[in-house]
This record gives sequence, structure tokens and C-alpha cells, in this order.
Amino acid sequence: MSATVWSFPPGRPEGIALIQDGLLPVLRETGPAPLAVLTTETAHNTFTSLPVRAGENVAAVFTSYPDERAGRRHLAEVRAHPLSREILPDIGREQTAAPRTLRLAPTGRSLIS
Repeated sequence: MSATVWSFPPGRPEGIALIQDGLLPVLRETGPAPLAVLTTETAHNTFTSLPVRAGENVAAVFTSYPDERAGRRHLAEVRAHPLSREILPDIGREQTAAPRTLRLAPTGRSLIS
């Protein structure tokens, strides 16, 4: 499993909209649909016992592939898709940092037996 995280300027919804309305349809069309897409909650934190990071504006897309080769193949298909040639440069102009892709793997303690 992997999580790719895009960072955008606080208070600017354009980057998140590009991910949701532009990139996600391409991801779904070219391979397995993302498992989850999470975006920053902008509402005021009413549960002060749980501190949150303020001033963040991110989108995280979680995906899973049977192996690393399948993930690389899907990424190549996404990059070659005609819509991606428009969307990816637009996302690049909006982001505040390069996207981070994190590889996630369960530990022995996280597996349910």
C-alpha cells in the first residue's frame, strides 16, 4: 500500500479540486481505484484534547497494488493519459512542495489473527 500526499497553500482549494476532479478520474480509469482519498478538514477543532496541525492544506491518496511492478505500471499509464498531461502541470503549479509517496506495510503487531 502507498499514500501519496500533495501539499497546497493554506486557504486555497484549487489544488485539492485538481486532485479530486482531475487526477482521481484518471487514476480510476487507468487502474485500480484508490482505496481512500483524504483531505484537510478546515473546520475549527472543537475537541481540544486532540491537538491538530493548523495551517495545512493537503490531499492524501491511498492505493494498493499486488506488487511494486503493478504500481509502477499504473503510474506510467497515469502519466501517459491525455488528461494527465493537462492536470499534472496544473497540480505542480499549485503545490507548495513535491508530492511525497510513502510505502506502507503492516507490522507484526498490526495484523489481526
